[in-house]
Parts: sequence; C-alpha cells; structure tokens
Amino acid sequence: MFRPERIAALIEEQKLTKKKFCELVDIAVQTLDNTLKGSELGCIKLERIADFFNVPMDYFYDREKSQSHNIGHNITGNHNKVNGNISVNEYEKEIVYLKELLAEKERTIQILMKEK
Repeated sequence: MFRPERIAALIEEQKLTKKKFCELVDIAVQTLDNTLKGSELGCIKLERIADFFNVPMDYFYDREKSQSHNIGHNITGNHNKVNGNISVNEYEKEIVYLKELLAEKERTIQILMKEK
C-alpha cells in the first residue's frame, strides 16, 4: 500500500517548502498535492523522490517481504539503481552448467570403477 505521508514527512524533516522540493525533483506542485491526497505517482517521479531522499522506493510502501537476494557476487546500489557483475539469469545458467559438469564427472568415475 502506497504511503504518501512518508513523502510529506521527509519534506518536513528537510525543512523544505513544497514549491522548493518540487523544483529540486522536477515535478509539478499540483502533482505533489494530488499524491499527498492519495493519487498514484508514476515510478519515474517516485524514483526521483526516493533518490533525492536517498531511500529505497519501497520506503513509500508497506512491504512485508524483503527483496534482498545474496547470490555471492558483488552488487552495489541504493535499491533504485543497482550495479553488479552477475544477474540471477546468469547465476541460474552457471548452476545448470555445474550440474552437467558434475554428472559428467560421475559418469567418468563409474567408467573408471568398472575398469578395475
């Protein structure tokens, strides 16, 4: 569930006026007012707001499930912009390859065991 009051609280904490905040994140004051009243906000604008306050976009939602995944590779970011050296798809391909390699080694062992 979207929590627009969290945007208002962050604006207040930074001691910004709505007008100044809107200028800084490049959104219309009317858009902000509508959002604070409960209207949906597009993801691009919400991302700009999250980046401005250095919080993940999920901060503006009630979320119970954690979205973090540790796959043993270097991944950096602030939850909105992420850089890393492997994707989950690549990780899954690596698992398939390693399983095939293991199966081949098992076949080789069986052949060698029969030759004794």
